[in-house]
Amino acid sequence: MEFVKFDGLLKDVLENYSSVDLVEFLQQRLNIPEYKAKLLAERIEGKFNLRMNHAIEEKNQELRTRDNVKEQDDNPAQINVYALDSLSGREFEYFLKWLFEEMGFDVKLTKINADSGVDLVVAKEDEKIAVQAKRYRRNMKVSNSVVLKTHGGKDVYRCAKSIVITTSYFTKQAIEDAGKLNIELWDRDTLSAKIDGVNEKIKNSGQKAQFPQYKGSLLKSLLSLEKMGVFTIERKENGKHDIHRYGIKPPLLSFQARGPYVTRCVFRIRGKEPVGEYEGAVLIRSERQFIHGPGSEQAYEKIIAYLSDFL
Repeated sequence: MEFVKFDGLLKDVLENYSSVDLVEFLQQRLNIPEYKAKLLAERIEGKFNLRMNHAIEEKNQELRTRDNVKEQDDNPAQINVYALDSLSGREFEYFLKWLFEEMGFDVKLTKINADSGVDLVVAKEDEKIAVQAKRYRRNMKVSNSVVLKTHGGKDVYRCAKSIVITTSYFTKQAIEDAGKLNIELWDRDTLSAKIDGVNEKIKNSGQKAQFPQYKGSLLKSLLSLEKMGVFTIERKENGKHDIHRYGIKPPLLSFQARGPYVTRCVFRIRGKEPVGEYEGAVLIRSERQFIHGPGSEQAYEKIIAYLSDFL
């Protein structure tokens, strides 16, 4: 009997994968905590190659809608959020952390396995706000269950109000419930407007990102970029590293270290398009026992100039 029940669940997952948030679907269907739903979602996706199949379908959809790209280019609001569609849920939370900090809030991320309906707690002028982040596909809507869960979660963190933010839109019932509970909703269009406002503020203020000073070696200098709160460094095997910027999925730069030395450094964005590790502009390369490229301090200056374009 249990097998039949589980088999029916898998059938529903396979039929609805492209239009639902799998974690939330499993959480509601099986009445289990979010962290357990995440683990089960990963197992199901791996077993049936759902991510790969969905990626193929999304690529086909991209090709079918390519004629609409010019229309999107004329609408800055669509452009801003479009870049967020490729982020994971946790990456979206980090992007919102940056956004709220630029808006003058103090921000704390909740624990990844917390199941309270709150992803960030932001504070300004002694007012604490609980924020739920939902990085949804554009063709699905946030349900009222998310709104209700966030309302309950705000009391856990002793917040005065709550906000639910999504890259998609909300169901009619979610909007009605949010109005009754005085919960602020940021849908795709509202989020775009907030991003536009922050970008305009930065532009008008002439504000420039303060990169860390050169640390005596290129490797130490590159690793210190994480302290800015804008970039994250993915550490891989064989001394390889990828530098990402919150809000941008592909790596901006890749480098490899051997001991205290950077033996390879490649710019991974070319003509505003991401490229492979061996297709990007090479700043530093090694051959046999020799390292070719500018000196460490000069290389760091070139890297800063390159990364500045993404701020």
